[in-house]
Amino acid sequence: MRKFGVLVIAAIAALVLSSCSSPAPEAKIKLPEKPPIETPVVNEADYADGYGGYIFRVGGGTVWCTINTTPGFALCEHRDVDVAYEIPEAPASCEGAWGYQARLWGFQPSEGQVADWFCSSGLYSDPEEAYSLPSGSKIVVGDITCFAAETVARCDNNQDQYLVLGADIFGFGN
Repeated sequence: MRKFGVLVIAAIAALVLSSCSSPAPEAKIKLPEKPPIETPVVNEADYADGYGGYIFRVGGGTVWCTINTTPGFALCEHRDVDVAYEIPEAPASCEGAWGYQARLWGFQPSEGQVADWFCSSGLYSDPEEAYSLPSGSKIVVGDITCFAAETVARCDNNQDQYLVLGADIFGFGN
């Protein structure tokens, strides 16, 4: 009987201690999927920057992207104060800022990944005059398609490689 009492006390103690443990970690934010073909497409000319590129903002300006037709890439960025994710460690070769700008090539570059962080020495473009890409719509320029999903930008190339950037989330598909 004494062993039974010890087991009951141990079970109650385990139950009490398990209820005091820290809560389960929050689920990670899910990367937005590639938009369906029938997603509304905006007129890319409305987003032309006058220098051969196309610039747009998502989520009121916290993230913005520039699509360049020559040589064919999208670069998405945001200010470092907007970052809520853990910034990855910069490679030794990067002497600028890391973890705020991401680039997606429309093709396999001679060096590096198709989609990856970009070592930066400042903002690539100025989002102040850029139009917002409405959430749930996309812009198609050359081999790059970018989609606005609330406050997150997702850009894909024709080989189904992608980059995703938002204040709380990032992702690359190589």
